[in-house]
Amino acid sequence: MSWLGLLLVDKPEGPTSHDIVAVVRRATGERRIGHTGTLDPLATGLLPLAIGPVTRLIQFLPHSPKTYVGTLLLGQTSDTDDISGQTTTRHEGTLPGTDAIAESAAALTGSLSQRPPDFSARKVGGQRLYRLARRGVEVEAPERSVQVDRFQLDATDDPARFRFEAVVSAGTYIRSLVRDLGADLGCGAVMESLRRTAIGPLKIADALSWEGVPDPAALRDGLVAPSDLPLELPRTGLADAEDCRRFRLGQPIHSSIAGSTEGQTAVLDPSGRLLGVAEWQGPVLKPRLVLPEAP
Repeated sequence: MSWLGLLLVDKPEGPTSHDIVAVVRRATGERRIGHTGTLDPLATGLLPLAIGPVTRLIQFLPHSPKTYVGTLLLGQTSDTDDISGQTTTRHEGTLPGTDAIAESAAALTGSLSQRPPDFSARKVGGQRLYRLARRGVEVEAPERSVQVDRFQLDATDDPARFRFEAVVSAGTYIRSLVRDLGADLGCGAVMESLRRTAIGPLKIADALSWEGVPDPAALRDGLVAPSDLPLELPRTGLADAEDCRRFRLGQPIHSSIAGSTEGQTAVLDPSGRLLGVAEWQGPVLKPRLVLPEAP
């Protein structure tokens, strides 16, 4: 039985994103599985998995904005910028007040240059930062431009613990955001928990629970069909059965469809089923990615 679609999984704390992929591979027998955004072992929440030929559509799926909720602790730092690492400093003085914390959080919104955590999968010189860090190799990871649309903190009964919500671009490290908040406040901060609740229109409410992941029947029921994927592409519908046949064979289609233009487009048959992705070259539609017929 073939597999074709997108699966939204609610990742639990503990396993890596690769561990989740491995479990789904065993349950489905499908080797072609890719995720659209890594979650650290400490993090929980939305992990979209492209299964089968849909892995070729990952580049067209939404990767931003990403929404997270979690908690942070003021008054300490760690080598991983979260509570899983070794504590490196502890603040002995009075913690900042809520007004100062809100002001610092607001300053960390908008377009920012962000340095990744020392323990992260970002590569420097072809090597993962976390591997260098484990060997005690100190490197200066280059900063990257990120966009933080929202970083809101709410107090709890513990003066050191704050809940937060963050809406950020792809490539943003929440651990770095928390670390930089603590540095700005002068007391240090580490991320305590993190949960991803959305990536663009993909929502955690639609995700399959971890308990259902090993069950092939639950996985099948949870698959989002290719035609229902929120691809970030314009759509072109083919009204002619012969054009659909030619597209499936990878043959160019000469078309006078209104609105045709240069660039890539998702291609659908008359029933709205996604056939694949093509590129307009003038009035000619050239197939670039042809999906197999759904099982």
